[in-house]
Amino acid sequence: MKSCPTCKRTFDDTMTFCLVDGSILSAPFDPQATEHLPSSRNPDPRRTGILYPAPNTADSTRPPEADKDLTPPPRTIRSPPSEPSLQETTASPIAPEYSSTEGITSQSAMKTMKAAPPEVMIGNTLRAPSAAETSPDSQLTQTRSTGGRRLAVIAGMLLVISMIGGTAWLIFRKTRQEPAGTPKLQPARQTENKPQLTGQPFAENINGTQLQMAYAPGGTFLMGSPLSESGRDNDEGPQSNATVPSFYMSKYEVTQTQYQAVMGTNPSSFKGDDLPVDSVTWNDAVEFCRKLSRAVGRDYHLPTEAEWEYASRAGTTGPYAGNIDALTWYSANSGSRTHPVGQKQPNGLGLYDMYGNVWEWCQSKYKPYPYNATDGREDLQGTDVRVLRGGSWESSVNSCRSAYRRRVVPDVRSIGFRIVLAAR
Repeated sequence: MKSCPTCKRTFDDTMTFCLVDGSILSAPFDPQATEHLPSSRNPDPRRTGILYPAPNTADSTRPPEADKDLTPPPRTIRSPPSEPSLQETTASPIAPEYSSTEGITSQSAMKTMKAAPPEVMIGNTLRAPSAAETSPDSQLTQTRSTGGRRLAVIAGMLLVISMIGGTAWLIFRKTRQEPAGTPKLQPARQTENKPQLTGQPFAENINGTQLQMAYAPGGTFLMGSPLSESGRDNDEGPQSNATVPSFYMSKYEVTQTQYQAVMGTNPSSFKGDDLPVDSVTWNDAVEFCRKLSRAVGRDYHLPTEAEWEYASRAGTTGPYAGNIDALTWYSANSGSRTHPVGQKQPNGLGLYDMYGNVWEWCQSKYKPYPYNATDGREDLQGTDVRVLRGGSWESSVNSCRSAYRRRVVPDVRSIGFRIVLAAR
């Protein structure tokens, strides 16, 4: 066995390498030889295959002839695909990486290319943009201005769309409220010759048909029924005095012809031109008054409870204003149907069918007595409970009394109405 004087490695007769300097150790080993000693080797062997830095870079350790042998060919660098306008640029060879002790500095292989600002055409004059127009701040200002114009355009479009939608909704609503065939009632003009309210009966003309109005002079009466009245209900008292101003009331219940002339429809179960309109809701009766008022220029409305009872009594104090069979179509004589208006006798005010034939809507909300017209019962606001008066063709004799009150949650069966106009 032999030993390397440098790495102290032992070896036999085979070829072996020194672990320190990589020299070949082979047998036989001659300790007197000097080729294998570190002191006899070249301390700075020649480097091979090294890329030297770009020209103008000092390197005292590189021999002059190395520039001819070892300088790599220049590389061609192309611009990125996103900038096709940039021309190809030839860069210097990339310098190898040296340690700081060798004093080698790297140089950038590419340079930034700046394009000239575009020229601006104003009218027929070609003008180059100023520095302010090409600056980053001006570009930001232009971007903000463009964004503001876009927002303004969007806001304008939304406003137009909302206006169109609102108009379409109004047209749709009007179409639903006024079905096809509804007569067009024009508002009355001030110069039209209208019947004068002189305390005498008159006729209101509506699209070729007439509405006969009777006059009821105002006064004070005892409203409700006494405890001794046969068939009395508890909500008919306590009795109290009620004062009613003068008014006009339709002589007859509104007929199907009159309702058709104003509303353009006929909801009645029993059909006939002179029959009272039936199956009418409270809202429909109020709408009839509104349309009629607009057409003739007068303020028609449904009768209040006090107006209705005052008109039905016609100055009397008993349950009826006369003979019940002579005045009324009710369950005992109606034959289970309505009858043309005006076939029974009128009461003392010239009003027909105040009892029986069809129930009649009142304007008033249902509230307990004593009656007070200023307690909110005459408001036309929505409510579920309203008042019916007068009885119908299917009612008992007790339901046809002047003081009888019927409260209802909208019930359109056998219900009609008549109208009232204040005498001013």
